[in-house]
Amino acid sequence: MSGSLAWVIDGATGLSDEQVTPGGSDAAWLAGLVGDSLTGLAGDGNPDAILRHLEYEIDTAFRAITTHVPPVDDHHAPSACLGLIEARTGRDGQVAIHGRFLGDVIALIPTEQGIVRWSDERAKPFERKTLAALGAREHAPGSIPEVVRRQILENRGRLNRPDGYWVVNPLRPWAGQELRFDAQVGSGEPIVLATDGFMRLVDVFEAYSDRTLHAELAAGRGADLLQELRDRERSDLMAGLYPRVKTHDDATFLVVAAEPYG
Repeated sequence: MSGSLAWVIDGATGLSDEQVTPGGSDAAWLAGLVGDSLTGLAGDGNPDAILRHLEYEIDTAFRAITTHVPPVDDHHAPSACLGLIEARTGRDGQVAIHGRFLGDVIALIPTEQGIVRWSDERAKPFERKTLAALGAREHAPGSIPEVVRRQILENRGRLNRPDGYWVVNPLRPWAGQELRFDAQVGSGEPIVLATDGFMRLVDVFEAYSDRTLHAELAAGRGADLLQELRDRERSDLMAGLYPRVKTHDDATFLVVAAEPYG
């Protein structure tokens, strides 16, 4: 979060056992680079220009660190989902919120019509194929059944293509392909940004709705919710009751107050 911008990032490592970037994982490297770059670029104003520059920085950095390794293909390179929101002065004392989304990170926005979810669902058809391949098959934490792995590989062949889905990626251009959302929000209203791993409380375990989860986060109960999420994941370690590819997934959330900027 910096200036008029706030964001949530969810990195994904390529399907390879070989790491090509420094740091904890390729996903962590990319997510860290995106976050650091956005912090540095946030004061530049136009979010469209910021995202174009971000694409250039990621491409340049990735090429620099992979110069001396074998060519990295689409299945090997990391990618990241990105939800970026901008706050500006709105009408009648409200705050104008503008969203730009790539991938399945989520924003919960309090509007006059209630809590509205913003997310890029262009990957949903591919996710459904993956879950269909998984079926009711139980699997140990950290393992991916081979049939599921093959489906994920097939899905990633559609990454950043017109008939596929769009994410931040160092090999394939993406800037300008984000989905856009707009809303007018009351000054001081809490806005939630979250990864799909955290939103499992709604979408997988069905313990909350968007509205009740937003209310809990707005009341400052985020740490309790995160503990509840981990408890629910541990209670179904083999993913038999609640089918999912990853028993545990990265779970990040951010709650910000809507305030006009500039």
